[in-house]
Order: sequence, then structure tokens, then C-alpha cells
Amino acid sequence: MQKKILIIGAGITGCSLAYFLANTGWDVTLLESQDEIARGGSGNPVAAIYPKFMLNDKAYNDFMLKSFVFTTAWVNQLGLNKDDYRFDGAIEVLEDAYAHKLEINLSGKIANQEIFLSLLDKPILKKYLMNQDSRGLLFHQGGWVNPIALCRHLVNHSNIKILTNQEMISIEKLNDQWILKTKNQKNFNACHVAICNAEHLHQFDLTQHLHTDAFRGQINWVNSTSFQMPSIVICDKGYLAPHMQDMHIFGATYAMNDFNKDLRLSDTRKNIASIKEIHHEFYNYCLEQKTISGRVAWRASTRDRKPYVGCVFNNQLFKKMRVRELAQTDHLPWLDNLYVASGFGSRGFTFAPYCTFVLANLINKNLSKEDKETLNYTNPERYRLKKMSLKKAASRIFKV
Repeated sequence: MQKKILIIGAGITGCSLAYFLANTGWDVTLLESQDEIARGGSGNPVAAIYPKFMLNDKAYNDFMLKSFVFTTAWVNQLGLNKDDYRFDGAIEVLEDAYAHKLEINLSGKIANQEIFLSLLDKPILKKYLMNQDSRGLLFHQGGWVNPIALCRHLVNHSNIKILTNQEMISIEKLNDQWILKTKNQKNFNACHVAICNAEHLHQFDLTQHLHTDAFRGQINWVNSTSFQMPSIVICDKGYLAPHMQDMHIFGATYAMNDFNKDLRLSDTRKNIASIKEIHHEFYNYCLEQKTISGRVAWRASTRDRKPYVGCVFNNQLFKKMRVRELAQTDHLPWLDNLYVASGFGSRGFTFAPYCTFVLANLINKNLSKEDKETLNYTNPERYRLKKMSLKKAASRIFKV
């Protein structure tokens, strides 16, 4: 097997996949449309990493837990500069009843649960300078990472080549080679291709059916103040990050399929309002500022909150197959050596490292039982199969 792959997109997804493949002997070329890596949703100054569970979705919670545990352990062992990440806790403010139900639902699923999470109590609230009426959960292993520093660290490898300002317009198969064409009329070819370009996934004919919504997010920050601030990430309606890079960072707004690139005063006001219950003094300080800095970026999200990770169908063969043929998952019409990883939404820095680790195992033909379970869950073709009443086939593309 020729171990050469082209990866489209150099955000956290593309950089993580490049890292895992380069470390298993692959010759990786990262193709980025911007002039630097990590310029899209992965270009914010901070990414909060903590598990956001649902009350009545066991499969999602299992996936969330796998991703969170993997990612935090992985980042801890990468050797990043200590100023670029910290996993000393993250708080999610929740209604009291909701927090209690979540804790009960998670009991039995998490080993050493008391080490993993705690309901907020007075000592915790006092320690982190929070409103004494707040309720929610403290995730002891949660935290934050500097996205740009992480992405740069991942691609610092002799097997990884980065080419920026390469805007792809098409992907075609010629014999056993994938041919990628750019807007500037350059061609790239390799036996293997992975599409990791977030909300632009559907721009290619082969993947245009993989619907994602682009969520516009605005974050804001102010320069360092003399306030005593919480030392960990606190998430309520918005989030407030601990002091880093001489900034106090908070956010974020979300607007679906809104492509306005400009900072909005209305969104800045929303972000300020979202931290009112986290830190009253800092909230009032922000209200008094005449100008506040910020950044706008987009995240790709699927309709069911589950990312697309895996392979896609040969559209021509798919259209010719009957329902009963498609129900036989051993005969699904997969395209050879074309992979996708997209639709991570606002949880990109929690999900993407784990999912690209699994995807790298797929590419290396070295899947574990757990990898197969994950790929069944993230099957990019689930919507097309479900639309044909093949719900069982959609979630069982691998036998476990």
C-alpha cells in the first residue's frame, strides 16, 4: 500500500489526522485554503474542553465520554508548553434538578465518578469566586487549550508537508488515483484523500449530500484587569475563560448559516450578558468599555449533533442499488480511499482528536471493536440509509 495521503483542511481535524497518520509512517500533505493553519473555527485564542452530556441520549453520552477521556489524556502527553493548556477543571452551570439527574444518569458509567465530577457546593463556589446561588457540575479533568499552539505542535513532523492558499474546487478519480484541482489550476494526486474542511464539506460533488449547517460564532475579550478572576473555565449561557495571553476571553454567540464576517455590537452585548451570573464585577466592567475586541468564526454542525467520520458512497453505484441490496451492509457501495471528518460543531476540540484517531485506524486497517462502534455511530451515510428505512443498516456498517 502506498502510504501517501492528501488532507483538505488544516484546522484541528486535519492537523489531528495528519499527526496520527504521520506517526504511523504516512507521507501527509495538508492542503489549506487560508494563508495559515488553524484560521477558521480552530483559530480562537482558547477552546474549552469539557463533556456536555444529554439527559436522554445514552449513545451520545457514551460518545462524548470516550472523546473527552481520550482527548484530555492525549493532550496531556503531547508535550505542549504548559502555558498553552490546562486541565484543572471546568464548570458547567445548570439548573439544580438537571444537574442532579445528569449525575444520577452518569452513575455506573464512569469509574471513580467522585474523581470525574462533583455537584457544585459552597466550598467549590467560593474557591472559584462564583455566585453562591449557582448550581451545576464541576468536571475535574476539564479545562482549556490554545487551539493554534496545539495545531502547530501537531504538524511539526518530518512526514507532514503543509501547503497554504490552496483552495480546492474538485475531487475526481482517475484509475487508482484521486486528483484534486485548485482554484489556481494546480493539481494534486494521491491514492488516499481525507476531507476535513468543516462547513465546506458539501462543496464537492462526491460529498454534496452531506448536509451541515454553518454556525457563526463571535467571541470577545478585554485586556488584563486587576480583578480576581476564576482560575478555570466556567460555562453558563456563555463561557468565561481564565486569564491567558494577557486577555479575559468570553463568549460565544451562535447564528445558523449567517455569514457576516464583521464583529457585531449586538453580539458583543449578548456575550457580556451571558457572563452576568458568572462574575458580576467583570460583567459591569465590560459594560463600561467603549470598545471590546473579538473574533468571528464558523463551525459545521449536523442535524443530529453527530459528526461525519468515515467513508462515503459511490453515488453512481448507490443510485443503481435496490433497498434489499443496501440492507446487506457487506455490500454497501463505498468509495475506496476517500474519507471525511466534519460536523463537530462547538465540540470540535473534544471530538476531533478522538475521531481522527479512529479514522486513522480505519485508514491503517487496524480497527478495534470500540473503533467500529464509533464509526457505526458517526457513519456519514446514515441519513441516506435512514431515508430508505434502513435505520438498522445505517448504524451497523461494521459488525461488532
